[in-house]
Amino acid sequence: RRRPAHERMQRWVEQMQSYAGRHPRRYPDLDSAVQRMQDANQHLSAEQAYHLTLHGTSRNEDGTYSWKFDNYVRQHSPYEFNMDEARRLWGRITCPALLVRGTESWATDPEKDGRASAFRQAQCVDIAKAGHWMHHDQLYAFLSMVRNFLQQTG
Repeated sequence: RRRPAHERMQRWVEQMQSYAGRHPRRYPDLDSAVQRMQDANQHLSAEQAYHLTLHGTSRNEDGTYSWKFDNYVRQHSPYEFNMDEARRLWGRITCPALLVRGTESWATDPEKDGRASAFRQAQCVDIAKAGHWMHHDQLYAFLSMVRNFLQQTG
C-alpha cells in the first residue's frame, strides 16, 4: 500500500533524526576491519580486501577503526521511485548503454525484469562469480567487457 505523502515525509524526518545519533561500528584493529570486508565480499582477494579496507576506514581517537561511511545514505527518499518515470528517462538516453550485472548480485536481471527494454541501445552482460561489486570481484572480466563495448560502439 502506498502511504500518503505527508506520512512518508513525517517518517523520513523521524528517521533522519534517529540517524544523527548513530555511531559507526568500531573495529579494534585494521585486521578486524579487513576480515569484515572479506566476510561481506567473498570474491575479493586478500590483497583487494586489504586495499579497500585501508582506504575505506579512518582511525578513531581511541585507536579503533571505522568505515568512512555516511549513515544518511541508508535513508530512502520520501519521494517514491516511479518505474514508469524511470523508463521514460532511460528511453531518452540516445547513446549505447552497457548494463553489467554480477550473476551472484542481489540485483535482478535487467533483461528478465524488463528494465533493459527501456533503453534505446542496451547491451546486457553478466559476469560469473561476481556480486554487486563486479568491478572488484572480477576486475579483468569487467575491464575486458568494457573495452569490447567501447571498441564496438566508439
